[in-house]
Amino acid sequence: MELFKQVNFNVLLLFIFLPHGFTKDVGYFWHVTDFHYDANYSAAGDPTNMCHQGNGSHDNVGTYGNYMCDSPWNLITSAIQAMYKIKPDPDFIIWTGDSVPHVDDSDLDPDKVYMLIGNVTNELVSVFPNTTLYPVLGNHDPYPANQMPYDTDNTAYYKGILEKSHWNSVLGVNESRHFHNGGYYSSKISEKLRLIGLNTNLYYDQDRLTKDLPDPAQQMDFLDKQLQEARKHNQMVYIIAHVPPGVFELGSGLTWFYPKYNKQYLEKLEEFADIITLQLYGHEHTDSFRVQFDAEGKPISMMLLAPAVTPWKSTLPGVGANNPSIRLFKYDRENGVAQNYVQYYLNLTAANIKGTGDDWQKEYDTSDVYALDELRPAKLHELARAFTDRSNKLFQHYLQYNSVLWAGNTECNETCHLHHLCAITQLDYDNFRTCISGGVTTHHPTQTTHHHPHRPTPQPQVPTYMFYLIGGLAAVVFLLFLVVACMCLRKGRRLRAPRYAKFGSLSLNS
Repeated sequence: MELFKQVNFNVLLLFIFLPHGFTKDVGYFWHVTDFHYDANYSAAGDPTNMCHQGNGSHDNVGTYGNYMCDSPWNLITSAIQAMYKIKPDPDFIIWTGDSVPHVDDSDLDPDKVYMLIGNVTNELVSVFPNTTLYPVLGNHDPYPANQMPYDTDNTAYYKGILEKSHWNSVLGVNESRHFHNGGYYSSKISEKLRLIGLNTNLYYDQDRLTKDLPDPAQQMDFLDKQLQEARKHNQMVYIIAHVPPGVFELGSGLTWFYPKYNKQYLEKLEEFADIITLQLYGHEHTDSFRVQFDAEGKPISMMLLAPAVTPWKSTLPGVGANNPSIRLFKYDRENGVAQNYVQYYLNLTAANIKGTGDDWQKEYDTSDVYALDELRPAKLHELARAFTDRSNKLFQHYLQYNSVLWAGNTECNETCHLHHLCAITQLDYDNFRTCISGGVTTHHPTQTTHHHPHRPTPQPQVPTYMFYLIGGLAAVVFLLFLVVACMCLRKGRRLRAPRYAKFGSLSLNS
């Protein structure tokens, strides 16, 4: 009996201390984007006029928003409160811009822009007072919209964001100094992980101010230096920005960057693909991803595009609305690799009927629906390969999630399917055009359904943590065997050699 008790005690100690050598140091962070806060929203407003109050009264168009309109304050606070309720103590929050509504410039002025962005900033800070916030600007955040200033000698815009929108309270002194140069900065999440917040709105093809510049606000030079510095110090890098490179999957070939900037940006990402572990963007309001490849067709980088908080139905042909959404990541603090993310959403129709905005639900978990144990370029490439079959269950899930379960999402025909595939895998504009025409691109990992009509669904992979668990259990069994063997040997020695009894009080841990 004494032997049994001693064995149980040793096993307990092993289970307490052993897992620390086998489990990962895991953290969580939020990614939220495209609030598009409209202070003029009215529940009695006109849906054909962004739900602004008209001459006549309308039926209640929604306390928490309307699919034809941008976010009322009730929706903004509902989303941020949901973040706190689900995960109140994240390591940090990433906010990828666009807090100003989709309204004419005549309805705005610089002070109102600062106020709208500042209100959202204050709400995030008040709900998460002890959490680091990493914000970047969106293309609707300057005044006029889309015209992001590049000449800091002649504009007070970035200084206004820091002071009037209160970003100097969430960014450090060094980050604020860089931000003043053009809306970008670099920050150290930890000794092993660096975050670079970019102002990719400078490359947006609606920005007339930056069209002919070699390097707007010297941001590309800044990015190069930061990546060189990260590589020198063996740091992994997160890149966050609002506008992504590549082609919009719903826009019939609609691109975001000026062609020369798209090329330069992709080249820089490829050059440092070995240290860039995650890229996060907003802007499209849809839920999608991108995979970048090298010249040999090897997946080297990935981009995750998060859907918006605003439910606004885009005016672009073929692009619909979405349910409001927020995204929670789990990541490895040691190397920065994202393990998974969980997408949460608010059913806007149900919320307005119930009159409450606290019913945020889990939409999906990448580790469940896509059988991904980590979010890496090669794994997302395999997922994209499964999408080449339009009837594939995974692609059908992706379509539903693309609009955050919006009821107006229509059936995706062959042309629609092709645009999704090519947008995901061909970020270079020429390669995208070749892809949708059925040709072979210079980066050829995933072509159209004409070339790969029936890719098999990826088989569920054994999660990485299982290997640690199995290894840990094997070690426990082995050490338990040693404990039992040593104790039996010690007992045998007591019986056979009493003259060594003075050593009997020494335990295995002495």
